[in-house]
Amino acid sequence: MTIAYFPGCSAASTGREFAESTEALCEALGLALVEIPDWNCCGASSASVLSPHLNASLNSRNLRQAAALDAPILAPCAACYNRLKTAQLELRENPALAAELGVPASVLAQRVMNLPELLLEHPGLEKLSEMVKVDLSYLHPGAYYGCLMLRPPKAVQFDDPEQPTSMERILRATGLEPVEWYARTECCGASLAGTTARMVEHRVGKIVSCAQRCEANCLVAACPLCVLNLESRQTGREPLPIYYLSEIVGAAIGLEPTKLGTQRHLLTRALVAAKQH
Repeated sequence: MTIAYFPGCSAASTGREFAESTEALCEALGLALVEIPDWNCCGASSASVLSPHLNASLNSRNLRQAAALDAPILAPCAACYNRLKTAQLELRENPALAAELGVPASVLAQRVMNLPELLLEHPGLEKLSEMVKVDLSYLHPGAYYGCLMLRPPKAVQFDDPEQPTSMERILRATGLEPVEWYARTECCGASLAGTTARMVEHRVGKIVSCAQRCEANCLVAACPLCVLNLESRQTGREPLPIYYLSEIVGAAIGLEPTKLGTQRHLLTRALVAAKQH
């Protein structure tokens, strides 16, 4: 199956391990990722603040570039996924703007998927369970969704925005039993880490403390900025390792940690434990 791949800006910087593990995992699953030609930055959460239509302008171009591949779009980064989906909704609701930007209806109908959505369909939970080769049951993960993969629900239309289950179902298919905890959809503080670091440290502290109280020994996420904040803004004596969903699934089906980029993480305690296991 061919997938139009939108790696996003963080794939070459702070989210490099997410890109490496996603690409390695998709290759192992028989999914051919074809990078969207000449894609541009999605604008993240700041574009729509600077200009009402900047998000639509930036991402209508990305959608037009992807249309030539005639394939569903994978945007692993939660911010990129959110911006593409939000632009589609904005342009569908504003035909005049769509006409001004030269965006045909076919472009607005393109399928845009995040990584959990892709895994639920390709290969699907049953097939994924059959592919598992490595016992990771020593991990007791908390699935962390954050904001942008679930909200606004009218735009993303993915999972339940208050009680999501997609990542938990994927983790169970790999043989893990995720913990139940209440902070999995709380905001990590996002880009405010650059301006109000103390506030982000406070939010991250609450999220991590909640997971630890519920006996999680790691968190699993699918957003580069969430992972960066959760790793770098912990202040407790016992930091909680943070993994990408693609790393966990990749490791479960037998891919080598170095192929998944796990050596790039700031917190490596659980990786040492994984080797000992």
